[in-house]
Amino acid sequence: MKTICAHPFKSIQVQNTGEIYCCCCYWTDFYSFGNIFEQSFDEIWNGDRAKEFRRQFIENNYKFCKLDVCDPAYSDITPEFEAPYPKRIEFSYDRHCNVRCIFCRKEKNKEEEKFNRQKEKRIEDNFDRIFTPIIEKAEIVELNSAGELFASRHSIEILKKIININPDIKFGVISNGILFTKETTQKLGLEDRLDYAIISIHSATENTYNKLVERGNFKAVIENVKYLSELKKQGKLKTLQLNFVVTSLNYKEMKDFVKFAIDMDGTAFFINYHRQIDSDELENNLDVTLEHHPKHNELVKILADPIFNNEHCFVNDYLKNLKPVKLSLLQKIKNLLKK
Repeated sequence: MKTICAHPFKSIQVQNTGEIYCCCCYWTDFYSFGNIFEQSFDEIWNGDRAKEFRRQFIENNYKFCKLDVCDPAYSDITPEFEAPYPKRIEFSYDRHCNVRCIFCRKEKNKEEEKFNRQKEKRIEDNFDRIFTPIIEKAEIVELNSAGELFASRHSIEILKKIININPDIKFGVISNGILFTKETTQKLGLEDRLDYAIISIHSATENTYNKLVERGNFKAVIENVKYLSELKKQGKLKTLQLNFVVTSLNYKEMKDFVKFAIDMDGTAFFINYHRQIDSDELENNLDVTLEHHPKHNELVKILADPIFNNEHCFVNDYLKNLKPVKLSLLQKIKNLLKK
């Protein structure tokens, strides 16, 4: 047994191009194991590229990973170059979404939407043939970290196909929470098939939420999180994770967010903001972790609070390792003038 990140031995991420990754393609610098439209899954999963990736992990070398944004899924496993079929499948490409978070991405244009739809149709047309053998052996399928499951016809159709292939499958759902209602969950047959739910909220108050999420609905999110909390208490949901990307607009609400997570029997999951958009000015204003940001030291002080050490809270390593910065007299004066 060895403590190692389990993803390349137990998980895959599917992209609508057909490329297969072991986890987030962005965080592994687009290191693909192969393409499902060009090779059999056996050739991909235990091919040379997959074996090389696993070899690096076995040697405790994470050179393929962007560790400034990813926290490896360390687990005690017996690592093998040739791994059995993955237990977890992540479909992460459907960018349909009913909101726009200001730190996430720009609006899609019509040409991009048309191109994505063509790739999605190729997945749909080949789904039963390509993915049935994999899904039959899987335990958990994750939908949809690239967009919003409940706002997408394509993702909902994929969910239905998966249930038909493997009625015992469990789902991990990543959502902004607005459409994750009791009625929809029951209608889709998800209520008794949930393993984990990850809800992106990023704030403890409606006022701050509205600054971060365009076209959102804070009240609906809170009501739906309460429903998921009840499922967890009933043993129908293993994990309830509440995501919070730390920015200059919401960092003062981090402690209240932990208190909310405790009330919901969930986990407040704090990660640092990282570049997604194009405006340097907006980037610098949002990223409170930058040493030159006037609120950097205030964030570090907040993170020192013992509340972040309880079992209902996860803070990623990047945030944990932030240090206070000695400010020049000029900077101190500028900060005072901004207050």
